[in-house]
Amino acid sequence: MGLSRDDLVGAWTLEGTYTEDADGNRTPTWGDDAKGVIMYTADGYMTAITRRGDRSLPAAASAADKAAAFDNYLNYAGRWTLDGNVVTHHIEHALNPNWVGTARDRTIDHQGDRMVFSGLAGDGKSNAVIIWRRN
Repeated sequence: MGLSRDDLVGAWTLEGTYTEDADGNRTPTWGDDAKGVIMYTADGYMTAITRRGDRSLPAAASAADKAAAFDNYLNYAGRWTLDGNVVTHHIEHALNPNWVGTARDRTIDHQGDRMVFSGLAGDGKSNAVIIWRRN
């Protein structure tokens, strides 16, 4: 049985995220203390933010510091659709401009106040897993 839109609508806090290779090896995406939030509105909009828990930026940041800050933070927003247990994020705004106009599919294992997303990772080979808890 598929999910309903009401199963997703609201705010969710990131519990953890990792990639898993074909051999089952897990690598934390944003370290052991990742932070983030994802929000779904009833009228079909969404936004997602994730980051390393230890992310920082010196007051007098160098170009390398700024590049590292970019690499340790992800956000995007747009419309969302649901088909069975697959949510698709149709990206309209993103920190990374290459994401604008793309779509991300995530299969959802809904567990009451938790949902576990899984889908193809950015490397095109491993599986990305993102665990959210309802606020």
